[in-house]
Amino acid sequence: MSVRAFKFFVVEGTKSFFKNGLMSVASVVTVSMCLILCGLYVIFSMNLNYAAKQVETNYEIQLFIEEGTSDTRIADIGKELNGIDNVNTVVFVSKDQAFNQWKEGFKDNLAILEGLEDDNPLRDSFKITLHDLKQTESTMSQVNNIQGVAYVKNNKDSIDKLVDLTGKIKNASFYFMVFFALISVFIISNTIRITVFARRREVNIMKFVGATDWFIRWPFVIEGILVGLIGAVISVLIVSQSYGYFLGTTGVLINSTIQLYEVAAVISPLVISLAGMGIIIGALGSAMSLRRHLYV
Repeated sequence: MSVRAFKFFVVEGTKSFFKNGLMSVASVVTVSMCLILCGLYVIFSMNLNYAAKQVETNYEIQLFIEEGTSDTRIADIGKELNGIDNVNTVVFVSKDQAFNQWKEGFKDNLAILEGLEDDNPLRDSFKITLHDLKQTESTMSQVNNIQGVAYVKNNKDSIDKLVDLTGKIKNASFYFMVFFALISVFIISNTIRITVFARRREVNIMKFVGATDWFIRWPFVIEGILVGLIGAVISVLIVSQSYGYFLGTTGVLINSTIQLYEVAAVISPLVISLAGMGIIIGALGSAMSLRRHLYV
């Protein structure tokens, strides 16, 4: 395609967009509504996966040190733990710190702990978090081989359930996105088909005078791309502003437990996904809707 021909198609597609008036507005509104749904789901999916990742990385595994282990050896154990690839964070908890945590838990009934301060039954321990919970078993085998580790409390059943849950969340996110995309294609292509149907006589005349299929099709494709881009801009503005309002009203409460993405962090994925979806759906919708009118 030459530059001159491309300019012609862009001009014709743009003129057609403004010429159709209410029909173009209807198409843009329909595209915007579909993309708003997709945009909301993009943000929901991003935060859902982000929350799942936080739960994974913050899940603590506690390992207890053998009684009588020297302070020097305990420090070496900490270094060895930090040297394991899958270990994310390592925090030492002394037996005195653990006992104070007990006291906090039993502050309404401290009589239960009476006499234990002088004979602390607890052990020194390390609390660790992992980069990937799927590698828990191999990581624990390395931890158990460290000299001075008495036993490990890793709640394997809880970890397996957590890994399974996060996996299902990620799969569900993908399938829901595909579902929304298909719904959007269906609605947008049908809206554009109405526009094409209203101009079928123009298409037939161009066909009879010898215009090629792609010469007829390109202005409609450009028009569909324009509809998709305008719809994407509107949907990005509405979704980002709504998300910002949501964070401003409820974000503090939610972030106290699970941290959410800031508005700035979701803008780029939102623009890329909605603009790409709008362009592709608009172009394909126009091309597909025009196909039956080219066979005359």
